[in-house]
Amino acid sequence: MRRKGWKGAVCVVLAILLCGCSSGVKIVPIESLSPTSTAANVYVPKKSPAAEETQVQTAPVVARIEDSGMTTVPTVSIYQNDAYTVTLARTEGLSRAAEFDIVVDEALIDEYNELNGASLEPMPASGYTIGVTSVAFAEKAKTATFSIQFKPQAIVAAAGSPRRSENFVIPFACVPRTTVNSASQSLSALVRFSFSEPTVTVDAPVDPVELTFISGVPVPRRLELSCRANFTTLQTSKLAFAATQEMVDAYNAANQADCLLLPADCYSVDAGTFDAEALTLLYGITVDASALDPDHVYLLPLKLAANDYAVTQDNMYYVKVTIQEIQFTVNNTDRYEAATRLAHPISLDVALNGALADDVPVEFTYDPSKVADYNASKGKAYEALDAFRVTVTNAAMTAGTVRATATVSVDMAGIAFDDGKEYVLPFVLDESKLPQGSVMMSDEVVYVRLKRTLYGSWSNRNSSDDLQKTATSGWSNSNWMKATTKPSDTAVDGKAYPYVNCYYSWSTGYHWYVAWDEVYGGDPNKRVVHAFSKVTSGYNEAQQVAQTMDYGSYFDMETGTVFFDFQYYWNDDDKNQDKRQTIQCYLESPLTVAEF
Repeated sequence: MRRKGWKGAVCVVLAILLCGCSSGVKIVPIESLSPTSTAANVYVPKKSPAAEETQVQTAPVVARIEDSGMTTVPTVSIYQNDAYTVTLARTEGLSRAAEFDIVVDEALIDEYNELNGASLEPMPASGYTIGVTSVAFAEKAKTATFSIQFKPQAIVAAAGSPRRSENFVIPFACVPRTTVNSASQSLSALVRFSFSEPTVTVDAPVDPVELTFISGVPVPRRLELSCRANFTTLQTSKLAFAATQEMVDAYNAANQADCLLLPADCYSVDAGTFDAEALTLLYGITVDASALDPDHVYLLPLKLAANDYAVTQDNMYYVKVTIQEIQFTVNNTDRYEAATRLAHPISLDVALNGALADDVPVEFTYDPSKVADYNASKGKAYEALDAFRVTVTNAAMTAGTVRATATVSVDMAGIAFDDGKEYVLPFVLDESKLPQGSVMMSDEVVYVRLKRTLYGSWSNRNSSDDLQKTATSGWSNSNWMKATTKPSDTAVDGKAYPYVNCYYSWSTGYHWYVAWDEVYGGDPNKRVVHAFSKVTSGYNEAQQVAQTMDYGSYFDMETGTVFFDFQYYWNDDDKNQDKRQTIQCYLESPLTVAEF
């Protein structure tokens, strides 16, 4: 155990430092600190008596090393070079100059070992470099820094293993050239390193990625597989994917499957692209199995391997491949829709089971002649709409895609709401435009049952459309216009109107109706909406209507929305309060044809 006088040791070290050295700071023992502790296994170097005497005489700078004492720096064992930044901080004396000599002091290790029963060793000089001999605070700066450059790979080689390398420590102290009011232990540190193995983690999904190819149609499909690394010096050339029959056998056994190994000439994996800043590795996988036997299911199992890196892959990356004939499906071929807008939109969706090399026309024709056959099959009496009201905009399924949508606009101008009439619109897919050998997996005719109606559940379009000014008790956005009844008539001032009930948490409900004979604001596409309340008891019909103040509610036929602007009151005091409601609603869930 080394024990020398503190002042003499510092003079020796400073003399050596001032002489300079091209290779950086040498490891020189400095006995400036000696162990004192009031508790076992606590590393607290003793404060210099000389420093204590100086602190009494002046108003000193208060400074410390932020990571004083023992600190562990993480690194990766294969790094050739790495760096650790030491930060000094001060909280007082910001206007004063403060400079420190950086001194490597092996006595700090002796003290730590003695106090903690440890056997740490000084870091070999070949393993690190401190590029400066001193550090100073700039004027008014709260922090000052310097860097320790170290060589993880060389350190591991010197120790023989990453684990043994963690026994090496760099001990240093920052010796003040000016008066500093700091405990000496706050100006010294022991730096050791933890060495992680370079590791690549594969983010493979649990379930297989499924691809379908059309037999004889060579359309390559590209997939992406992402990985993560814990180090910046990754070389993609040192990584490779393996795909073996044994992996397929294991999958078949675990899943009671009978997959074949995807032939090597049916896929390729690129070299991978590594982002050293984000520490991400991305692989592109290209598959084309169109030439394989459609009677089998194929499996591509990919497992990453490396000689120089550790690989973590919780799940095998599986690509499951099937080969089929060309199959087209028209979705939702028999459906009901409620028309609230002047131009009612209809979507006609077509799906393909695998990508093709060429564009495929997706063309529908409106055919009202099929209405009679449809009625006969359903036992209904739906009406046909004139062809001039129906505009079909066809589409194309572009090469490499598997979906396309044709659109329809139905002109509902002049067709009355809730007049008892219901319509059916047949749209026929032109199969002659599909590739030869295609198979239809659904009916090629789409029947859209259409009703011009306002009956159903109405709700706020979204939160931004909710302009409610006052949160009145019993009113909430969640139950606004949610409950409805089937059509019926009510008499208001002797006139009968169809209405919709919209109940709240009160013992009452609001009712509204569209006055079709009243144009709103001179706009021929808007009609006035009247709102009133129907209470359960205690009020007659006249009172019910009188309890509602309408500020201008209307139905917009272009958008299919109702804009409410009214106030309901129980008494005169309630009437004088600002409880005006301004809310825009749309038909969220219309009543189906069967419900009428």
